[in-house]
Amino acid sequence: MQRLEIIARFFLATASTVLLFLGGVTVPPFAFALFPLVPQPVLSFGIRYGVLRGMGVAVLALAIMLFWGGKQLGYVYSIFVLLSGLLFLLLGRIRVLETLVLGISTVVFTAFSLMLFLLYGSWRAIYSDVSQGLNSSLMSAVEMHEKMGFPQESIAVLKERAPEIATMILHLLPAAAFVTLGLIVLFNVVLLCRRFPEKRPHWVALVNLREWKAPEFLVWGVIVSGFAVFIPGLESVKALAANLLLVFGACYFFQGLAIIAFYFDKNNVPRFVRGVVYLFIVFQQIFTVVVVGLGLFDLWVDFRRLKKRDLNPSRAS
Repeated sequence: MQRLEIIARFFLATASTVLLFLGGVTVPPFAFALFPLVPQPVLSFGIRYGVLRGMGVAVLALAIMLFWGGKQLGYVYSIFVLLSGLLFLLLGRIRVLETLVLGISTVVFTAFSLMLFLLYGSWRAIYSDVSQGLNSSLMSAVEMHEKMGFPQESIAVLKERAPEIATMILHLLPAAAFVTLGLIVLFNVVLLCRRFPEKRPHWVALVNLREWKAPEFLVWGVIVSGFAVFIPGLESVKALAANLLLVFGACYFFQGLAIIAFYFDKNNVPRFVRGVVYLFIVFQQIFTVVVVGLGLFDLWVDFRRLKKRDLNPSRAS
């Protein structure tokens, strides 16, 4: 009976991860919500019934993707297979949360970049193909705005600046992809800790995410990359600096969110109010920048008084 239950759950986990992935691929607006969940059936099954069985779910799902969806879908899904395998390998061995997320994201990002290089044959071909796709998407957005009856002045400005917008997005795409991978890894770690609370102390050293803070040396990366963005000429250096600045900014954004969550919990703010505030933070750029600044200045202000709390009696004396 137990074997039949494991087999049934094996195929259920396989179907779940396949459907989540295909849902994100076929309905792009839902990809942001569905893709982070793709590794979860694999990870949950593996933690309950063994890592090898969990990777068996991932391998079977990959085979289904290659058979029904072709090589392209198989290549994309293989990124989730690699991510799941690294989480199985490193979860509990690397207990510092930021090191775990950064390490897995770096390996997966490198593997994905190499895979693209092998598929296209050169970085120039990748740049050209992605550039064409971005320009096509932007022109489709302009046409949609025209059909919706937006003012012609706004449409004209959007058409004029579409190439500049596409170039800016293209230059920041590596950092955006890296941050997205980090979010997927972090989301799955947090979700696993919630689903298996008894294992959480063995997986991560951080007791509560509301007390997370970025390593202090990270501020030098913000300073150096921030100055490098304004260096005249040297476009490749400026592009690299802008990507690094975006990654560092994402780290301090999450530190700012942790500060806000800390005070929400401390003052028992209702969930509805919290949800509204988080929506403003996500969809209003000015609030996003404020949260990044909050996380950055926490290095000196220590809004949550974590440094005082970390002092032992001998240091305090």
